[in-house]
Amino acid sequence: MSTIARFCGLACTIVALPAWAQSSDLGPAWDFEVTPYFWATAVRADVDTRFIGTQRLHVPFSDLASALDFGAMGAIEARKGRWGGLMDVQYVKLGTSKTPFFAPLTNLDIDYEQQIWTMVGFYRVMEGPALVDVVGGARYLYTKTEASLTSIFAPIGPHHERSQGWWDGVVGARVLYPIDGKWSLLAYADVGAGGSDLSWQALAGASYRFSEKTTVKFGYRYFSFDRDDAPVTKASLGGPYVGVGFKF
Repeated sequence: MSTIARFCGLACTIVALPAWAQSSDLGPAWDFEVTPYFWATAVRADVDTRFIGTQRLHVPFSDLASALDFGAMGAIEARKGRWGGLMDVQYVKLGTSKTPFFAPLTNLDIDYEQQIWTMVGFYRVMEGPALVDVVGGARYLYTKTEASLTSIFAPIGPHHERSQGWWDGVVGARVLYPIDGKWSLLAYADVGAGGSDLSWQALAGASYRFSEKTTVKFGYRYFSFDRDDAPVTKASLGGPYVGVGFKF
């Protein structure tokens, strides 16, 4: 799954060394790897609430456990010789509240839902000592927000709900550096545009081959996007990730 980063960064699942199964008659065979992972990310986002303008949603890493309503992440990678492809999917739903400066007895409750789908192909341009892939494809982003005011004087204040999805084209590169038969390092970066004014992702990590079919992956990943007209006009997510890749 060393492509999470390469297509976007879900980059965290992409840290495994590729396997090169050989068939004497047909050449390299297809290799597949599935990687469920967890990305413990801090979140900063500018949310359009409509009734009180754009408000900053900030969920630091220390508050993630209490703010996280649901999360699911995973990637699948396929490779044959120098060619391959990856799909990485990340879904997260957060809930938080803040007190607006103009209303000390009022809470602004914000629910934030985000999906990132990255689908990329890659081609290996260098095979030693580092393994270098160039990456190209598409990324789909979806955001949904719900904002409402509550206070001690009224059970429910204004409520605003908005959702939108869009596509970006993506290009990037991934570098894998094998240290020995067990350990390898990964660096990945990509940039995208289209529906976003700009989206980009970077990842640095390592992987440990626990067995022939199982690899443990971990590192740090950062993702950011800007868009003029959306429920969330700007967002950045960054934090450590850990996952386990299963080859078949």
